Amino acid sequence: MAESGFTGQGYGKAKVQEQALAAVPMEESISPMAAPKVVPGGDGALNRPSQLPTQSINTQADVVPRPNSPLKSPNMGRIMSSMLQLASSPLASPSTRRVVRAMQAQVPRTETE
Repeated sequence: MAESGFTGQGYGKAKVQEQALAAVPMEESISPMAAPKVVPGGDGALNRPSQLPTQSINTQADVVPRPNSPLKSPNMGRIMSSMLQLASSPLASPSTRRVVRAMQAQVPRTETE
């Protein structure tokens, strides 16, 4: 009998997995880390007809909300004690102290900032 490649599972689980994959075959080239290639001009000429002819030109775009800036993040306050210790070290350079002071100025004082 040929080895299926699904090892390390309980008795009968490899056969069930093999049957499930046979029912819905997966493409070999699919990778969760592979990003689609973007080719300049790949969608066609700039003066081509609209891809959404029924959509109004005044329709708002679906904008993905951006996370807080890392400098304004409350998480920055959690690491500031370590950063302040680093800056107060006698071995810290003036540029390190300047950067830590700038970071400290960006930490929100309250949750509403």
